[in-house]
Parts: sequence; structure tokens; C-alpha cells
Amino acid sequence: MKNRKYYGVLILLVSLLLAINQQAVASPQANAGAAILIDSETGQVLYDQNMHQRRPPASTTKIMTGILAIEYGNLSDEVTASTRAAYEGGSSIYLTPGETLTLRELVYGLLVKSGNDAAVAIAEHIGGSVEEFAEMMNQKARELGALQTTFKNPNGLPQEGHLTTAYDLAQITRYALENDFFAEVVNTPKKRISWPGNDWDRILTNTNKLLTRSEMVDGVKTGYTSAAGKCLVASASQGGQQLISVILRGGDVWGDSLSLLNYGFNNYSKVDVITKGDLVKEVEFRDTQLGLKAADEFRWVIANGSQKDLKKLIKLNQNIRLPITAGEKIGKLSIYDSNERLLGRVDLIADRDIEASAWSNFWNGLTSIVQTYF
Repeated sequence: MKNRKYYGVLILLVSLLLAINQQAVASPQANAGAAILIDSETGQVLYDQNMHQRRPPASTTKIMTGILAIEYGNLSDEVTASTRAAYEGGSSIYLTPGETLTLRELVYGLLVKSGNDAAVAIAEHIGGSVEEFAEMMNQKARELGALQTTFKNPNGLPQEGHLTTAYDLAQITRYALENDFFAEVVNTPKKRISWPGNDWDRILTNTNKLLTRSEMVDGVKTGYTSAAGKCLVASASQGGQQLISVILRGGDVWGDSLSLLNYGFNNYSKVDVITKGDLVKEVEFRDTQLGLKAADEFRWVIANGSQKDLKKLIKLNQNIRLPITAGEKIGKLSIYDSNERLLGRVDLIADRDIEASAWSNFWNGLTSIVQTYF
């Protein structure tokens, strides 16, 4: 009887451990039309649900509007609101025709309060018109690889053909967060800006409730229309890693976003595959050596407990001429996964100066030596 009880308890413990482990690695299920989770630095997709399905993005559109305002405008510029901007419907910072704010203030009004009027004022200031600015948005989207995105306006109000995907939005956001000012604005819970003609300032409260619900969340943008449903692009940082989640037509966008972000942090880790300055390989031929050093770092995200099974291939440039100067780019290191899929490349540089006379015999045999996996 005692043995039976012992084995019963043992089986229960093992079952609990297996359940806990399974829960740690199981993918969450977002209640959404489309969703994605990526690593901000590498762009790796850690979770997807209809990520290439085209959908209306509502006010998450303003991520693109904001980054274009910052890149193409001068934040100290004074921008005067047109009648069209002042009377734009939906979410607003209550601009009046002829009112003047700085572009910096309008960017806060755009990304913190989600002002549709601020979006139109920015578009007209940067592009000359809403239509011309939309063309700028589409051109930028193509540059960023957001190839299934078509913007028709700067704020995401319903308009035929105004569509994107969860994948495209993640790529646009990944790019936008590289800009320090953009990252600062979308991480601002509350902001005071001027309100000409009034005895008090505007107080902008961020529509992204996750900024005050979770310490790890540091952005990005909410959205809602009847056509798009509830949308949320969120970012969070933990342990030197930043993740980006996108939910389009969601239910509980707050809970589902946190679930995706926590899933990523709990189940994936970033590893240093190559560190800048690493001596990748030292080639020896006829008592002469050449050190190949990494010109940059390469980091990759892997599932916890998995093997870092990566392959590396060195290939020298075809047009190398002697002499060689230390630090000169002489080739590339390509990194592949176990399925031969290219993950990225790092330039290789010489670790020393090389005189032509000393290397005339060495160089002929060098290429065949280093163009191999290791």
C-alpha cells in the first residue's frame, strides 16, 4: 500500500512538472483577426496568426505618420492648422482653424492622444496635402519591406484601400523605434502641450493603457474604428531585449498583448553569435598567417533549451589587391541555420597590415582555403 501511494505521488509530481513545462513553451492564442510577435533587433517572428492578412489598421497608421514627421520635418517648426485639419472627425486634440503649434507638440498630440486633427496638420505641413503625404507614407512602407501596405490617409480613419498587415506594422514599428525621439514619445504616459487662446495647457493622456499597467511596456500605439476593430501595437523591454507585438481586430487587446510579450520573454533568449572584433578565423599558409576579424556583432534569438546549431561560411572579396591595411574589408561571414537558411552577414576585416612582396605566393592559395563551412 505504501509503495502504491509513493508511486501515485511520484506520477502526480511528474505530471505537474510536464504540465508546467508545456505551459512555458505553449504558444498563446490571441483573440484577434491577426497577430504577430517579433524581436525588435533581429526582426525574428516568434509568434504569428494570419500575419500577412491585409486589414484596416485604424490609428496604428499614426506610427508611420509620426516617424515621417520626425524624419522630414523640423520639430521646432510652427505649424498652422487648416480648416480641414481642425474639423477632422474622431479622436482629437481640439485644434481650431488658424491655431499654431510646434511640430514637436503635434507629434505628441498624434502619438500620445491619437489626434486625427494633429495627423492632418502634420500631413499638410510635411507633404503639402494629405494625398501627397499618403504617397510619402507608401514610399516609406516599400523601403521598409512593408509591401502589402497601402496608406490613404495619415490617421487611419476608414477609407477604401487603406490596408496593412500585422507583419508590415511590426516592420514599420521596428524601424520607428530606432529613432530616439519617437521611442520617447510613445513611452510617455502623460504630456502637457500649449493651448493658444486658453488660460491652461492641453493635458495629453496616452491611449496605450499598458504603459501604466506594466513596467516592461515602453510603447507603442492604439487604434480603433468599427471597420478595423480594436488594434494595438505594443513594445516591451526586458533583460536587454525588446519585443514588438501587433494585434488587429482584437478582443482583449491589453491582456492578449501582455500574453504575447510574456510568452516571448519567457521562452526565447538572445545570444551573441558573433561579437564585434572577434577573431573569426586565422588562416595559415606556408608559415604566413592572416586574421579575419568581425567588423560588427551578430545576435540571434533562440528558443530556451534549444541548441544553437548555426553554420558559418567565410567568403573573400574577388577584387582584393595587395598591400592590405589593417581594418580593410576583405570578405564576409554568412550565418545560416541548420536548414541552410541565411540569417545574416557580417563584414570581415584584416587584423594587420600586409605588404605585397611578402604575400605574392600566399594569396594564390588563400581563397580556396577560407570558402568553407566551419
